[in-house]
Amino acid sequence: MVTPFHDETVASFIHRIAAANHVSDKDLRELLGVRMLKRTPITALIEPLSIVTGFNESLLRLALPEFGPEAVSNEPGHFGRPLAQRMRSLERPACRRCVHAAGITGQVNRWTTHEKNVCLRHRLWIGDGCVEADDQIDISILTSTIRAQRHHRNLIPRHGRRQVRDAFSGARSVFISLVENRSADPFGVIAEARLHLRDVGGQPAPPSTALGILFHPQIVTLTGLLANREWVRRARRSGHVGWLAGEVTRRGILVGYRPEKADPLFQWVETHLLHHKFMDFYGYRSYGVFFPEETVRMPPRPRPLAQPSPAMPADAGHSPGPS
Repeated sequence: MVTPFHDETVASFIHRIAAANHVSDKDLRELLGVRMLKRTPITALIEPLSIVTGFNESLLRLALPEFGPEAVSNEPGHFGRPLAQRMRSLERPACRRCVHAAGITGQVNRWTTHEKNVCLRHRLWIGDGCVEADDQIDISILTSTIRAQRHHRNLIPRHGRRQVRDAFSGARSVFISLVENRSADPFGVIAEARLHLRDVGGQPAPPSTALGILFHPQIVTLTGLLANREWVRRARRSGHVGWLAGEVTRRGILVGYRPEKADPLFQWVETHLLHHKFMDFYGYRSYGVFFPEETVRMPPRPRPLAQPSPAMPADAGHSPGPS
């Protein structure tokens, strides 16, 4: 089945190419054969776009998720890329300073993956809460949040993209809920942080965005803890989440944490274990039912066990001595 290219996306993309080539949008659409009154299949655009831009089709497929695979793929270059055809894929504005450095004056939206929350080059928050480029927050004063971005990126090769993505979504929801329910901010830390976390227009960041930025280090640390299968092994062996709760305190995520039956972390653990059982029963491909936002590497086939070599006699390899 051919996936249609969304009209607004086509218009924005065509406008950028037309401006770069100093022609009108109408002339470029006629050249490419794009009819705005009727949706043009995405597959019909890659060849003319390759001719106009001068880039090889294979490079365009890697640069633009719209041209990429529609399902899980091991194709070289596609591992870890977002799936633009999926309704739940993440679409956010690219770093406005990176865009301006490239000579682009308008906003550029891009398909992105869950771990790209900070532009390390320009120290801008480009993650959750950024609907427009002007929503991006300068976080130069929060060096711990910048370090957490590197930590988050390093968790993926350590634990796997699927596990980290699942854990980050849960960790952010759990931690923000715990902070909102358990802290009255007696020292005004959150209120003070909002005064320094401002968008392009000088407006303070929304409360949810400010919490996500300020506590990003703790959220990423909790992500690493939840992505690690050690807590699952210990919980199954002991029958409770005492070790996990102890690690939340020991690692400085939330000091003095004690799990309660109705708290967000306990509920996440319960849901996660149910999903894990579902995955174990129905197999790998069912993972896309819960988390279809990004491509993931298919698990390698198990290697056949090597046959043990026959035992060698104790005197093998030695010539018999004199009798």
